[in-house]
Amino acid sequence: MVRDTDADWRAIGRSQPFWGVVSQDEYRAENLTEANVEAFYLSGIADAADIVRRIKAATGEQPRGRALDFGCGAGRLAEAMAAYVDRVTGYDVSPGMLETARSRGGRASYVDALPDGPFDWINSYIVFQHIPPERGLLLMEQLFARLSPGGVVTLQVTVWREARHEPPPPTGWRKWLGPLLRAARVARLKRGTILMHDYDLSAVVRLLNRAGVEDLTLSATDHDGHHGVILIGRKTAPPSIS
Repeated sequence: MVRDTDADWRAIGRSQPFWGVVSQDEYRAENLTEANVEAFYLSGIADAADIVRRIKAATGEQPRGRALDFGCGAGRLAEAMAAYVDRVTGYDVSPGMLETARSRGGRASYVDALPDGPFDWINSYIVFQHIPPERGLLLMEQLFARLSPGGVVTLQVTVWREARHEPPPPTGWRKWLGPLLRAARVARLKRGTILMHDYDLSAVVRLLNRAGVEDLTLSATDHDGHHGVILIGRKTAPPSIS
């Protein structure tokens, strides 16, 4: 059984809309100051600028047109993306985070249902790492189908973790029940727990290629020993039906 991580993020959005996006103590609700909130959104400006720099390096062009920020949270990146394109839509499953994003009164619009495309730029950063791959790959397929011809996708996923983040291997009879025991442990976790998930990179690339995204570059990421990649791709071919 796949854990309902949407329910976790709805719980996090109610109580910790900023810390749930950037898990540093200064962004906890009990520590928030006006300066901390501004620092949170300034960090989005810096991250968006870095993503746009990577797009320019990979494609020779800056993103333009209509953009989608998948898993927008409190609007940290969506508002920053609006400096580069005509229109930005932020999508998230957490009502609390969407309410926080809308309260900024910025240029992006925010929705709780995945909007129709096409989009000229689809972005998702530090989001899929919190979605179980069984579900995340299905969501990616829906996302990539919304990319316009010539459009750009910027996607971050985690793909491996250092040994300190791995649970001790089961021994004795437990090793035969490893997957079941892990599923039971995850099911018992408190609602609102943030989980990390690693993706099979070949499965992600396969979905991109089938969606017509064949022009790809990759850069490594490291979130405290959870290692991943930022994939930058442009849709240069018709989608495959095979």
